[in-house]
Amino acid sequence: INAEYMGADFFLNFMIQKANLVDDLISLDPQLFKNLMYLKSPGVNVEDLCLTFCLEEDIMGQKVKKLLMPNGENVDVTQDNLIIYINSVARYKLNQQIAEQTQAFLNGYYEVLRLDWLKPFDRRELLLLISGTPGEFDLDDLMKHTQYAGGYSPNHRVIKNLWETLRGFDAEHKSKFLHFVTSCPKPPLMGFAHLHPPLTIRCADDGEGDSIARALHLTDTDRLPTASTCFNLLKLPPYNSQKHLKRKLLQAITSNSGFELS
Repeated sequence: INAEYMGADFFLNFMIQKANLVDDLISLDPQLFKNLMYLKSPGVNVEDLCLTFCLEEDIMGQKVKKLLMPNGENVDVTQDNLIIYINSVARYKLNQQIAEQTQAFLNGYYEVLRLDWLKPFDRRELLLLISGTPGEFDLDDLMKHTQYAGGYSPNHRVIKNLWETLRGFDAEHKSKFLHFVTSCPKPPLMGFAHLHPPLTIRCADDGEGDSIARALHLTDTDRLPTASTCFNLLKLPPYNSQKHLKRKLLQAITSNSGFELS
C-alpha cells in the first residue's frame, strides 16, 4: 500500500468498511475521475468514443481484459447507459481492483486496532487519529516533551542552535523536520505529550555513530543528521555553528532519503 493512500478518502472508507462511491474516485485517480465526468459534458457524444463495458489493464507486461458486466466487451457505452458505465468503472477501480492488497493490509491493521473501535468514527475523524492534527505544530510543546541522550541537554549549545533554527523554519520545513524524525508530518492529535516514544535527540558522535564516522573518514561536522523513526530518535552531530547545523539539517530533511549512509 502506497503511504500517500493512507489518508485518502477511498482508503479511509476501506478501513471502516464503508463502500466507495463515484465521488471517492478523485482521491485514488484524479485524472480518471476527470475523464469520467467529462463524458457527461454537454456536446459529448459517447458513441463516437467507441467505449465498451470492458477495461484493459497491463498486468506484469500482459494486457488483461476486465469485464464490468457479463459480456461487457460486446456492450457499447451509449447515452442511455452512460451513468451505469461511470458507476461500474468507479466501483471496479475503488472496490475491486485493489481489494486483495487492501484486505491484506487491513487484516494486519485490525490486529492492532479492532474494527469495532474504528467504526464509531467517520473518515475525517479517523484521519485525525491516524495522521495527527493539521496545520503548523507547536514548537514549544515539542521542546517541552523532548528527551536528550549522548551528552546533550536542554542547555547544550547544539540543542539551543537546533531549536533556534527550527523557530526560523516556515510551516513546510517544520513539517518536513517532523516527518524526518517521526515518519509523520503532523503532530499527535492531543499534542506531543502523546507521542510514544517521545522525541529523543542524541549526540551522533557517541557509540555506534562514532564508529560509522571513522569508517567513512568523516569529521562530526561533515555528517548529516540521521533518524530512527521507529524510536522517534534524532541523531544530531555536534555542529560548530548554527549556520552549519541549519545547512546540514535542511539537506537531510529535504533529501527524501531512506536507509542510505549519512
